[in-house]
Amino acid sequence: MSNTIWAVDGSFFAQRLSGIQRYSIELLAALDRIIPPGFVEIVTPPGVETPHYTNIKVVSFGTHRGGVWQQLDYPRYLRQRGAGGLATCNVIPLFGFRGIAVVHDVCYRARPDFYTDPRGRLSAAWHCLQYRRIAKRAERIITVSEFSKSEITKYYGVPASKMDVVYNAWQQMQRIAPDESIFARHPQLKPGQYYFSMANLLKNKNFPWVLRAAGAKPDAVFAIAGGGSLAAEAERLGLADLPNVLYLGYVSDGAAKALMAHCKAFLFPTLYEGFGIPPLEAAACGAPQIIVSDTPCMREVYGPCAAYIDLTANPGDVDDVTPATAPTAALLEKYSWDKSAERLLQILEK
Repeated sequence: MSNTIWAVDGSFFAQRLSGIQRYSIELLAALDRIIPPGFVEIVTPPGVETPHYTNIKVVSFGTHRGGVWQQLDYPRYLRQRGAGGLATCNVIPLFGFRGIAVVHDVCYRARPDFYTDPRGRLSAAWHCLQYRRIAKRAERIITVSEFSKSEITKYYGVPASKMDVVYNAWQQMQRIAPDESIFARHPQLKPGQYYFSMANLLKNKNFPWVLRAAGAKPDAVFAIAGGGSLAAEAERLGLADLPNVLYLGYVSDGAAKALMAHCKAFLFPTLYEGFGIPPLEAAACGAPQIIVSDTPCMREVYGPCAAYIDLTANPGDVDDVTPATAPTAALLEKYSWDKSAERLLQILEK
């Protein structure tokens, strides 16, 4: 076991939960089960709540919050403690960081065309600065797929020997009880007879493809979950008059699990991902089929267990896919937080 004490940037516990925060939470929970006490600490801004850990110590430190805490208080703790840093959410302190950083993807660098409004351009500038800084300062980089690893090399010249892949997983879905009442609230949803997707307005998620698919298959119901102005975006695209599209709005985790379990297929027409966890979660919930975009990342992650959309040749045709040749159950054997935590522990021990 390495003599280094690892101090995790725990500011993500105060952030809105997305895939990046989920990765951090689940990976640390699994890591806690296999490490000795005193090897890993989680450092948080004041007043941040965290789960209970057996072997990981949680330390509240500093006076700031948010990004200011990450840039000032967290590196100060690393210096005072003499600890190695473990930053799991794409961001490190610009100065004073020594340790390991997780880069989930480099979409901001690879696809600047996704970020054209003022807020998007500002976010892209900040993240690209972070990617450059991580490439220069981090002692090792962890990412979530071989595809993402190759992208980091492509855009930032980081040698493959300096990077490790620690995959996402799905076991968090086991803790969620399905909420079947969603079907009583939406009686037009018949088990096994609707396509389900979870959407937002981020351009890489490719929400318009689902609308075009619904337009091409008017006899099928397309249920779309997600907050924001999806219906308004459909109107802007001239695709609002689709009677077979059902906007569910924000749904609970339990409702999402029930919708995944009983759908005809789960749709994930993404244009760019570092991993792309929703289809894996859908498979874990019992979705009989997952249909994903035919990209190198999706091919790596889902292999023969998914059906693939050719986004260029047949946009919007949900039937014209390369079919899966293996059951989705095979995915559940491949990925687990316990396996990922064991891999992370090996990296930390080096």
